[in-house]
Amino acid sequence: MEQVIYIYANPKFDARFKCGISRIYQVFCSQYGYKIEIVDDEFLKNNVPDENSGNIIVIAGGDGTLHRVINTIPDNILEKYQFGMLPGGTANEFAKSFNIPLNLEWAAHRIINKKSITRAKIGVLNNEYRFATGFLYGILVHILQNTDEKSKFLLGEHAYQLPGLIAISNYSDFIRKFRINSLNFNTAYLLINNASLKSKNINTNGLKSEENDYFAFIYLHSKITFRDLTRLMLKNQAEDSILLDPAIYYRANKYIKLEFEGELEFMLDGEFYKESSPLEFLHSGYEISIIA
Repeated sequence: MEQVIYIYANPKFDARFKCGISRIYQVFCSQYGYKIEIVDDEFLKNNVPDENSGNIIVIAGGDGTLHRVINTIPDNILEKYQFGMLPGGTANEFAKSFNIPLNLEWAAHRIINKKSITRAKIGVLNNEYRFATGFLYGILVHILQNTDEKSKFLLGEHAYQLPGLIAISNYSDFIRKFRINSLNFNTAYLLINNASLKSKNINTNGLKSEENDYFAFIYLHSKITFRDLTRLMLKNQAEDSILLDPAIYYRANKYIKLEFEGELEFMLDGEFYKESSPLEFLHSGYEISIIA
């Protein structure tokens, strides 16, 4: 009996990878003899996996596609699957945090070979939205929203450079007041990260937030200068410990309550949201199995 691998693909995946579905067919079916089945939201909502099968769902897309999958599958089913990743987004931070190859064929071979199965913690926002990678507010969200889709397709992460330079010149426009737990602060960049920070090329040696029960809570101080930003970029490229830089505040927290005035536009796993205060972050109690 042929073993089935279920594929949940971002609608842009096939075009982005120039016949991406055909390319993974060559690996899964032609080389290894598997059968693939393209599935949709209805399948994720209603399928009950067979306890004796492999139950592999391959996510062909980026962080936003993963976000959709983990928020569509019911709670009692989520842990019954093993998830493979074919990184097809722009940032692919979740895949990077597990050192999953960005090359399509290499990632497909790794799924078949199953060299390791890793458990990944899942966060939950306001007891409603699950997330795998993390929360982002501020200037970077603006850059991501205002970068042309065609440029992302053609240039990948390099597409953000020009919108980034324009946004930095108006850095103060993004500064907002926040309160997290007992801390009051102003910032134009706030990150609450659930996945490993190595996805952002940050040196993670000794970081408490790399442990399963913790989120990384990071913000840039509001009086940051262009010189500070340049120094941080150079440190990051050199894989230096930027979290020790005086321009950055870093802590590891198990629970976070974020308060602010009015509504807040932010990203959660690459998806855009707008919500009112407060936002509460904790771990859901669920973990997912990642083929890494």
